Amino acid sequence: MADTKRIIIAGAPASGKGTQCELIVEKFGVVHISTGDALRAEVKAETELGAKAKECMDAGALVPDDLIINIVKSRLAQEDCQTKGWLLDGFPRTGAQAAAMAEAGIEASHFVLLEVPDEILVERCEGRRSDPETGKI
Repeated sequence: MADTKRIIIAGAPASGKGTQCELIVEKFGVVHISTGDALRAEVKAETELGAKAKECMDAGALVPDDLIINIVKSRLAQEDCQTKGWLLDGFPRTGAQAAAMAEAGIEASHFVLLEVPDEILVERCEGRRSDPETGKI
């Protein structure tokens, strides 16, 4: 367990997190955890946490940090994450979330920050919004 990788990846939208996550999972065999996917899984499984998250989402409200932390803690406690290690994508997003993670005893062994110049991010985002054949947004 001492060499089990616990990785957090952060970066702006279009910074390449998805691509890097795929490469990290392939190289190290860790479990890729997106907070959005974890939320949806809890809702689908109709857990108590999922029901609370669904209430917030149905009301168009942000899911509170404490609920997100509990969902992440629940996911990271599962056997696959304990044995293979994990790659946390999209969390924490704020200082408060990072502090709550630390308080919950969730510690990363590695932190990857993807820094991409703004002009490249804008270019990539525009590319995501445009139809490659018509050029329409």
